[in-house]
Amino acid sequence: MAYIYDEEAVAAIFTGLTSLIPTGILSIVTYVLTALGLYTIAKRRGLNHPWLAWIPVVDVWLLGSLSDQYRYLTRGENKSKRKTLLILGILSTALGIAMLALVISAVVQIVLGAVGGMSEEALLEAVLGLLVSVFGLLLPLAGVSIAYVIIRYMALYDLYKSMDPGNCVLFLVLSIIFSITEPFFIFLNRENELGMPPRKQTDIPRQPPREPWSGDETNYL
Repeated sequence: MAYIYDEEAVAAIFTGLTSLIPTGILSIVTYVLTALGLYTIAKRRGLNHPWLAWIPVVDVWLLGSLSDQYRYLTRGENKSKRKTLLILGILSTALGIAMLALVISAVVQIVLGAVGGMSEEALLEAVLGLLVSVFGLLLPLAGVSIAYVIIRYMALYDLYKSMDPGNCVLFLVLSIIFSITEPFFIFLNRENELGMPPRKQTDIPRQPPREPWSGDETNYL
């Protein structure tokens, strides 16, 4: 059997695949910079399990812990961004995977039905069922994702402020507008602690005791 190759189609596929290479390299670079930056900061500030920075989805626990630690040490506040971020991150990921699986399954069934001679009425009903299912997952996914993004940027602001209070607003705004800048800000400022209290406070009058921080133990002070 002779096979006929469409050179234009092959060239288009090859071009599409090669265009993914820079995107893949950039994704790896940003992942490494973010993970290394969070790991270095968490380890230096005495947080438990700094290696969580290298695990996708779970790494937000570390970002939340750094935010909670900063709030406790500077304002005496007990926050739980680490728990909220972890829960929202897991929910968002699970809903996204469920939606993707649902769409793929439904599309496959529709295609098989069309090839198998499914009537137009049955095909339309299948498409409507797909749309209803997708919108049923889309609403909670959108709500969870919006809450996750807001709280994550709040935690990121605390991290920036703990590293460089003078530029924390600028860093946050640029991170929101150009997300590619976030890993570089975290990595390049990983050694800065301009917004953190001094490690030794022997010359400062004793402050009233605060409620114990409910997060990981820290040897920062």
